[in-house]
Amino acid sequence: MASNRTLAIIKPDAIASGKAGLIIAHLQKEGFAVRAARLVRLSKGEAGAFYAVHEGRPFYPELVTFMMSGPCMPLALERADAVGTLRTVIGATDPAEAAPGTVRKLYAESKGRNAIHASDSDENATREIGFFFTEGELAGLWG
Repeated sequence: MASNRTLAIIKPDAIASGKAGLIIAHLQKEGFAVRAARLVRLSKGEAGAFYAVHEGRPFYPELVTFMMSGPCMPLALERADAVGTLRTVIGATDPAEAAPGTVRKLYAESKGRNAIHASDSDENATREIGFFFTEGELAGLWG
């Protein structure tokens, strides 16, 4: 059964361009409840650890540097089939290939500056939510 929880991160490009509110409103309009949120500035170690699954890929160093470049906003989200639905709602990694009306089509600058991260599996959603939020912070927040 698909989980009802996932993690999104509004990336530094979208924070810097003032699009965070628009993105959150878009997610809420799609039925997501924001259960936890915070504004953070990732260190190199934190960004590297979060994206460790991509270590060794050509884009990894650029991704880590980008995620350290300014504040970002992790969001613990909830709705039915959260992971799959969020992946559809945000669109393809490259905004040029994203479907009309998706977050990345509307708000991303480029493939590398694509406005938002979304967990890609229920297992990763659990791990990623735990990276940014403690069980104590989330206690009583899930519907």
